[in-house]
Amino acid sequence: MSPRILIVGAGPAGLAAAVSLRLQGVPVTVVDKAAAPHTHPKAVVLWPRALEIFERLGVADGLVAEGHPLTGQHYHSNGTRVASMTFRRLRHTKYKYALAIPQHTTERVLRDRLTELGGSIRTHTELTGLRQDEETVTTTLADLGSGSTSDETYDWVIGADGVHSSVRAATGIDFVGQTYEQTFLLSDGPCDTGLATDSAHYFMTDTGVLVMVPLPDEQWRAFISAPREIPEGEALVDTVARVVTQRSPVPVRFLDGHAAGRFRIHRKAAERVWQDRVFLVGDAAHAHSPAGAQGINTGVEDATSLAWRLGGICRTPVSTAESGRLFTQWADERHQVVENVLRDTDLQTRLWGVRGVRRRLRDVVLYGAERTGLLDRVVIPRQTQITQRYEPAPGQGRPKAVGVLRSHARLPNVEIPTGGGGTHLHDLLPTTEPITLEFDPAGTPGHPTKVRHLAAVGGTGPDTVSLSGPALRSALGISRRVTCVVRPDGIVAALAPDTAPGKGGGAS
Repeated sequence: MSPRILIVGAGPAGLAAAVSLRLQGVPVTVVDKAAAPHTHPKAVVLWPRALEIFERLGVADGLVAEGHPLTGQHYHSNGTRVASMTFRRLRHTKYKYALAIPQHTTERVLRDRLTELGGSIRTHTELTGLRQDEETVTTTLADLGSGSTSDETYDWVIGADGVHSSVRAATGIDFVGQTYEQTFLLSDGPCDTGLATDSAHYFMTDTGVLVMVPLPDEQWRAFISAPREIPEGEALVDTVARVVTQRSPVPVRFLDGHAAGRFRIHRKAAERVWQDRVFLVGDAAHAHSPAGAQGINTGVEDATSLAWRLGGICRTPVSTAESGRLFTQWADERHQVVENVLRDTDLQTRLWGVRGVRRRLRDVVLYGAERTGLLDRVVIPRQTQITQRYEPAPGQGRPKAVGVLRSHARLPNVEIPTGGGGTHLHDLLPTTEPITLEFDPAGTPGHPTKVRHLAAVGGTGPDTVSLSGPALRSALGISRRVTCVVRPDGIVAALAPDTAPGKGGGAS
């Protein structure tokens, strides 16, 4: 019998998990509480790391075609520009930009992909109960249209059902943290403005923050900290428009067609993201400030880094001890990521609102960080998740590094010149299994890199792709043979430089 997997929630994280599992040939059941797809922009920025994940799911081209590329960010303090950052200097990725795209568009592209792969979504269906034993999860699902309920049994359940997760509640996992006192407002729609449409704009003032993000089809996202006083009877859109005019040094006029909302933001995380046969991903696992636009990006990686492990276990059953090792590794890695995201987004949110001496200090630091190149070299790669790396688990030893390659970190998506033009390293990664990459920089300068695909001997262990040629020296910064094992999510699981004497180079 095929493994039975239930995914609760058809947002970006749930859909990414479903598509990833279907690409591995694993059947899934997806349920969602909503009767129909929503039409709200919600999260509107995808970073390069997420686009790389979506490329492996087969949807990146569709998203890029419907999105709006952003190449930078500008920061202003009380009307004066204090710093700018650019994505154009990002290294080792195809995507040297962020993609502004409404969440409902991202979800539609993922739904279409899921349909192509034979999947579907049961809408207007809510999980109301859940109990586990050693081998299965029994769920109670309510049809919100008819009012009927049914008990259904699955091997695994993935909770991707948002901040108010019914899966998290039914599993008894606490959601720990705090809610910010500040209220925020946003409005999406067309604007008449001279603001550059290739960048996001942050305006930090003594009365609050304003963030303006250009969207596709000449739309804009306006995000503000709410003013202390809002006139009685003033429409929310009018409040946002008024505050935008006050805080932006560049004129912004709202045109007809805006939709506004009010919300509070949280700094919370689930105590656990894995309990026996139940997993939490996306907003069900963590909630944080929209500062830095990390939410949807982190959630998609939660889901897909789980899906390749779970899919492998479904295709080739393993011992309880081995599955526990894989899921412990996943949970530990996600804990590291979420801790970093919560810390970074909290810091940025608090920096938006500093006053007096602290404001002047913030502005001096930003100004100096731009002038020294620190923002582009360090902050942007971290924000875009390109420099993602994990601390190895106990017993795995210290991380190793050779050239631009590093163990327990994202494989740089370097373009290698070959006889056919060029090959990006991520193009070599399968969606289902780890792969071994062998790099040998030996050869005559000027000759193209040779690429050979070798199946695992006896059908056991990962397949191998062997690349050889002198261009690897400059492309990867290596001077001797290096072998690495890369996971389907693009993380280097193991790195082994050739230690034969006389080869030169080094590892750390």
